[in-house]
Amino acid sequence: MTFLASILLLLQFLTGAGLLLWLRPVQSRVSFVALSLLVGLGISSVVPLVLEVAAIPLRRTIVFPAVFLLMMLCNFNTVRKLSHLKQVFSQKGRGFQLCELPLLGLVGYLLFISAWKAAWFANISFDAIVGPDLVATYAVREEQLVSSVFTKHLPTASLYSNQPFYAPFTAMSQIMYLLTGLPFGKLWLTALVVAFNLFLYAELRRLVHPLLLTLLFAVYWCTPELFAYTFLIQTDYSNMAFFAASVWLLHRYFTTSKTGVLATSILLMTLACWTRTETFFFVPIGVGFVFQKEYKQNWRRAVKLSIGMILFPALTLLCWNVGFMHWYLPTAANTGSSLLTFASFDYQKTFTAMNKDVILRPDYWNYLIPFFGTLTLINLLFFRDRRGLFFLIWLIGLYLIFGLILQHINGANVAYTFRRGFFKAIPLMVMYLASSTLFQKMSQWLDSINLSPNGHSHTPQQNK
Repeated sequence: MTFLASILLLLQFLTGAGLLLWLRPVQSRVSFVALSLLVGLGISSVVPLVLEVAAIPLRRTIVFPAVFLLMMLCNFNTVRKLSHLKQVFSQKGRGFQLCELPLLGLVGYLLFISAWKAAWFANISFDAIVGPDLVATYAVREEQLVSSVFTKHLPTASLYSNQPFYAPFTAMSQIMYLLTGLPFGKLWLTALVVAFNLFLYAELRRLVHPLLLTLLFAVYWCTPELFAYTFLIQTDYSNMAFFAASVWLLHRYFTTSKTGVLATSILLMTLACWTRTETFFFVPIGVGFVFQKEYKQNWRRAVKLSIGMILFPALTLLCWNVGFMHWYLPTAANTGSSLLTFASFDYQKTFTAMNKDVILRPDYWNYLIPFFGTLTLINLLFFRDRRGLFFLIWLIGLYLIFGLILQHINGANVAYTFRRGFFKAIPLMVMYLASSTLFQKMSQWLDSINLSPNGHSHTPQQNK
């Protein structure tokens, strides 16, 4: 890791930290650090696109000062918010327990392999070498985003060569880290993987006993398909990270009713749409939850929040899919004559293919699906309450909406669109199990037989 890459990573972290000090979505110091990096990685990815539109060359001596200015802007008047930072870092959480060590050691080993592959292996996936990595490489070489990839190659390419037009987060991140001198530019991906998983672990550790949580993480990390994308330059893992963090904070909003928590959730969902365009189709699930919560108390507030939850993610589509692809490029992107298709309504065939070719494939997900399905069935049969229902509704919504996307969006398919899009569901499975009554009961039992050195049990925070 070069010195410049370290500086860039620090600037991105400080950018996210400045925003979180204003929004105050989390109270745990580990969650604050992890979420700061995650948000900073997302927000700073707009810098290369802004410089391109402003007709400023994409040079190292320009991009890094621009990121620095963004960081200063996000930390405007931060001094007055230091009391909140002190409060966050003074919070005492559950101490580390030896029972966490074996399975966390396994996760740490897998993370080491991922980081090593990201640092020393070239980008080899087809979608990367003809898509985001290609765009980033030529943007750095020619000092402009609209390089010969868009002006010479694509006008003569096939209609289906759509990889260079993928949502911009991955390409923009690659541009910035290739400018640091890294040979393959994938440090941002490793940082994102660490940040998201640290945030998820810290948040769920407040709900469930560490032994159960490490078991969940071991099963979640041992999914071959998802693990591969921790070191492959694609849009999918980052999309999952932003999406799952957004859903988690939306859930927290229901228990805290804090506007800053909801605003952070909307920001993360916007970044999720900035990484994969089809994510916008899932925004109405969250809108429905918020509207239902707020309508009974203040229908005007319910309408305003719902509009905001739709508007901000929609801006990413207008910016990239309309503004850049059809207005800014010298030759408009040839994305086909029609986005929607209603030639077929064979939903049974679509959902059967989704189940058979993706969800029930152990070579993709290992034991995750039977593990989740069995424990969910036990929880629903023996504990018929609403705990965890929020995440279960999200999972059902993802499944149904993906069926509609595959049926009526041209170019969407089970083998690629759904297989990678299914990543979104995996952290939600972990969240559901961790917040379920079954795991809460098991956590209480483990606490009763596993006292801390001072003789007091660590009771997990109850999920309301």
